[in-house]
Amino acid sequence: AGHTVSRGLPLLLVRWLAHVGDTAASKSKPLADHITLTRLLGAFLWCFTALALVLIAIDATNLIVGCSFAVVALLWMARLFHRRLQGFTGDCLGAAQQVCEIAFYLGLAVSL
Repeated sequence: AGHTVSRGLPLLLVRWLAHVGDTAASKSKPLADHITLTRLLGAFLWCFTALALVLIAIDATNLIVGCSFAVVALLWMARLFHRRLQGFTGDCLGAAQQVCEIAFYLGLAVSL
């Protein structure tokens, strides 16, 4: 679930921030313009599915703490990217994914 959630959260950066890299040469060009609300909700449907499956094994409180840590990490990174770059690049999305995954598992470990 942590991996799936960490893949979904950076999509919020695409929704909130402008793409500041070279759009013509960017591997994230399909995302560079913007992400629609429908696609964003579709992505989060996968996140909720993964979380629902993990609920079978662990307590909901643990998942809430893990998700909270991941969201706080994402908000911190969004603030950092906005302040330093005034937007995001593909590398920023990759870094956000990694940090959110670590934060999720850290939150899970703290709550157990």
